[in-house]
Amino acid sequence: MSSADFAGTLPGRKDFIEGRASAAVLMMRERDVTPIVTGRIGLEEFRLASAVVVVATHGTNRAEQISLENLANAFSRDARATAQNWNDLDPGARSELITAAVCSPSGTMVLEIFQGIALGGSAFRSEVRLRVEPDLAVDLLASRAGSLLLMPRPPTGRGKVLMVSDGRPGRSSTAYGPDENNVHNGDYPLQAPLVMFVRRDRIPALRPALRWLFSDEVAAMLEKQGLYPAPQLARTRYLQRLDTR
Repeated sequence: MSSADFAGTLPGRKDFIEGRASAAVLMMRERDVTPIVTGRIGLEEFRLASAVVVVATHGTNRAEQISLENLANAFSRDARATAQNWNDLDPGARSELITAAVCSPSGTMVLEIFQGIALGGSAFRSEVRLRVEPDLAVDLLASRAGSLLLMPRPPTGRGKVLMVSDGRPGRSSTAYGPDENNVHNGDYPLQAPLVMFVRRDRIPALRPALRWLFSDEVAAMLEKQGLYPAPQLARTRYLQRLDTR
């Protein structure tokens, strides 16, 4: 009989490293490294899904992309160059006050991921509306020309999604949209991947459970929880890796 403990990432990492667990599903932060299991047992790694921060604005906004630095300028209390108006971010933009807000519903990690990556752990500006409800987020995108929203999924019907560029030292300055391939490949910067690590010596016993975890059924469940599941092609490759062992 198999069992699962959902105590969280840190206990899961500890149990996995110390050999008390055959597999671990871990939410990986930027600075986290692959766990090294006692005895240096070989591991297989499967990126199941990602928690993502989508950046959206009013549909008439001329902006198509935004950098992490400019996001920090708009949201951070400790920004190097505080941006309160859209033409603070883009001199060619119209003069429009930025309405910055965070939609981080229960069960999502929008606020935490954005604060950790874009703000480097610093606090939000006092003017930023934190944890607005999804209905209000939709209304802001529809009614406020200066809206700048952080959300777990792209808005449906109203507003538009901005591509995001990283641009930090040693990182790409190319802007990427939050489509499933850019997220899965790690190109989209505002995300925290959910990664499954499995001991290679336990794969034969776990193969049925792993096949289910890579199924369309589980992908739909993950998406319902606000996550971006691995694309179907990636999950097919995971199954092929299982079948060749």
